[in-house]
Amino acid sequence: MKIIVTSDTHGYLPKVEGFDLFLIGGDVCPAHDHYYSFQEKWVETEFVDWINSLPYKNENSKVVLVPGNHDFFFERANRSTLKKLEKSTNERLKILRHNEYEFEYPVSDGLDSLKIFGTPYCSSFGRWAFMLLEDKLDEKFSKIPEGIDILLSHDSPTINLLGAIMEGPRFDLSTGNTVLAKHVKRVKPKMFFSGHFHSGNHDFDDVDGIYMANVSFVNEMYVPYGKVLSIDYDEENRQITSWAYPEVKFF
Repeated sequence: MKIIVTSDTHGYLPKVEGFDLFLIGGDVCPAHDHYYSFQEKWVETEFVDWINSLPYKNENSKVVLVPGNHDFFFERANRSTLKKLEKSTNERLKILRHNEYEFEYPVSDGLDSLKIFGTPYCSSFGRWAFMLLEDKLDEKFSKIPEGIDILLSHDSPTINLLGAIMEGPRFDLSTGNTVLAKHVKRVKPKMFFSGHFHSGNHDFDDVDGIYMANVSFVNEMYVPYGKVLSIDYDEENRQITSWAYPEVKFF
């Protein structure tokens, strides 16, 4: 199985390789305009057209999206609007706003699945989407169940420098979400992906039994790195066999 993962694309639409599962960790909308009307039109046209053009490997292939703090459209849209959006992609797209999705795939003796939980919530600063104070964050994150295979979060925790700012004038290795860090350690998913802090550690490391990476597509200056995490996953034995960051072109 091919799993590809990215986050913080900020309007860039990468031309990815064929995949079974594509995970996107938020901030998909262009960074230059945060008005709801602009984002709504952009999502319903350019973003949906891109989703529909992606190289799905088979009829089971899916894109799982968790919104981010720049994605005001996804914060304010009601459930019927999001369902309509998913239908416009022939149900290829699944949008998670702090909920779980079970991705099913065929194996030799029938069907297996990966349990994915996605959360857009972030530490509060400024007036951005999906932001909560620490007590409310702790309450939200406490609802993330144990026993999931993949945890996809927009915000990055204070674990393995995922939430660090590692380039530019705001260089700071102490940044990141401490509340999220506590709950990632509690939940112990098999894989964890995040973004938000664009220059956080992108290495796909095994940290205490959890494979994790910051997968932001752009750097701190909102310029694309031009790479997307690509994972080969042995679905029969339920284990990662290899990973890389191949260069990609983008629209």
